[in-house]
Amino acid sequence: MLSTFRRLAALAVLGLFFCTFINLKNEEPGETANWLQSIQFVPAWLGTVSGKTWALAALIGLTAATLLFGRVYCSFLCPLGILQDIAIRARKLYNKLLGRKQTGKTVRYTQPVPYVRYAVLLATVAAMTGGSALLLTWLDPYTIAARFAAGYVNPLAANVNNLLLDTPLAAPLALTHMPPDWMRYGLLLIPIAAFILLPLAFAWHRGRLYCNTLCPVGALLGLISRRPLFRLSVDSASCVKCGNCLKACKAHCIDLKTHEIDTSRCINCYNCVTSCDAHGLRPRFTNPFKRRTAPAAKPAAQPQAKPAAAPDMARRAFLGSTILGASAMLSSCKRDDISGASLDPAKTGTNAGHAATPPGSKNLDFFLDRCTGCGLCITACPTHVLQPSYTTHGLKGFMKPYMNFTKGFCNFDCNICGTVCPEGAIAKLPLPDKKKIQIALAEFHRDRCVVQQNRTECGACTEHCPTKALFTVEETFPILHPDKCNGCGKCIRICPQEALSVQTDADGNETAVLDNKKCIACGKCATACRKRQAISLQKLLIPQMDNKLCIGCGACTYACPVRPDRAMTMTPRLVQLEAVQKIEAPAENPVSTEEFPF
Repeated sequence: MLSTFRRLAALAVLGLFFCTFINLKNEEPGETANWLQSIQFVPAWLGTVSGKTWALAALIGLTAATLLFGRVYCSFLCPLGILQDIAIRARKLYNKLLGRKQTGKTVRYTQPVPYVRYAVLLATVAAMTGGSALLLTWLDPYTIAARFAAGYVNPLAANVNNLLLDTPLAAPLALTHMPPDWMRYGLLLIPIAAFILLPLAFAWHRGRLYCNTLCPVGALLGLISRRPLFRLSVDSASCVKCGNCLKACKAHCIDLKTHEIDTSRCINCYNCVTSCDAHGLRPRFTNPFKRRTAPAAKPAAQPQAKPAAAPDMARRAFLGSTILGASAMLSSCKRDDISGASLDPAKTGTNAGHAATPPGSKNLDFFLDRCTGCGLCITACPTHVLQPSYTTHGLKGFMKPYMNFTKGFCNFDCNICGTVCPEGAIAKLPLPDKKKIQIALAEFHRDRCVVQQNRTECGACTEHCPTKALFTVEETFPILHPDKCNGCGKCIRICPQEALSVQTDADGNETAVLDNKKCIACGKCATACRKRQAISLQKLLIPQMDNKLCIGCGACTYACPVRPDRAMTMTPRLVQLEAVQKIEAPAENPVSTEEFPF
């Protein structure tokens, strides 16, 4: 009964987990999805460090459940653990189809190797204390499963959605065509596959080996669950040593010789309870403070008495390191401020970074220290401006999101990324506060603008600026008429920018040539050429900007029609500041195509 309940609950959790990443309608995930992410162990811990009340409640609940029942998180709630269970079940079905019997190699009790898992835990905690989430990014079970869902499950769901468009289900489900964004992760799909295949390969051959050797969450929960209040135990009087429990155990933690179960490795799958025909295995209340003794046996089989156990200094050291790491990160949270007041731009140089981070991520170091690169914000972003990083953030930011303004823009009326972030790396800002955060600063390259180059109206950037940081001013531009030019050179001699030169055609005729990129529209050339009127003046509107109003949403960059180098570029902010708010009027969604947008 317990095993069946556990399987149904685990499948429900896995289904909801995948649904969170299948964002086909570009809508904000529901409360169920947000709740599911918040009860994952690492997101709950990082959220607690970032000062989130719900994360603290979730962390206390997970810790209490572990102290009461053991590692129930690993069996009921961990998406990677559930995927490993599916791989184990697939292996059994595969052997059954081939008529193979379970080999004796896997039907045995395996001695624990605590030094490996505790070394991984200590290295992870030490790295986090030192300000690096790299190991956690690689080994966290939630992050591994989340990246798999974002990189593979989401595009696959889009393909299935498109196949259903020609079926009667399309209308009731309100399906629309969704382009499968396989290339959002690009070559990163290879390491994503490697990260997910490693624990699944372990599960196929050796059960929950990954959970008890490389997983830092498993190591920490194993320390907490060494003596739970309710734990599985073997009834020596009922046990006939048939070995069925050994065949069912995924963690190889049942020792029939001593009738003991290693609770630090047991994941509470309850398969052993179901497999025991003698009903010798069941959860029992135990006193966690009572010293365990070996069961009575014949003198010949009596194992050598072990000396009284000394205080478990290793356990205390690891738990102490964890607390110190959390305290260090908590103190860093207190230093950071969303307004940037405690991180003065004057102390950070020009406050210019190499990649923008989502609004609400405070500053680059804060974001990289807390983000594990799960990809949930990337999947949820409706404009696809959030993209996974290769080397944009350096090795520390591998697979973590950054703002790619050539792929999209940050919608002025959207704060989904902060809403869905389970780790506290992106603050959940109210929409009015989010609209003031300056994540980058727009820069206008006049020499690239079509107004400057082609002497034609545009205004795409100013049309789509939501804060009106961009506006147009009227300027008078010289227009050269080669058919009226006799090549006298008066305009060339008077031009202060050397924007004019003489060109000789095939017939030997000399005419002036105007370089629009160098021209500053002073009009001196037109005055010098007043007699022949080979240069006329035309009034055009050209963009200008007020840096204090810019929030760096990237709408101007995305809308700019100039290719390949756009006239509007974004300079990311190392520290996110608060912009002056002049107007709150939503701009039209930018249109970015190879054709001119107007």
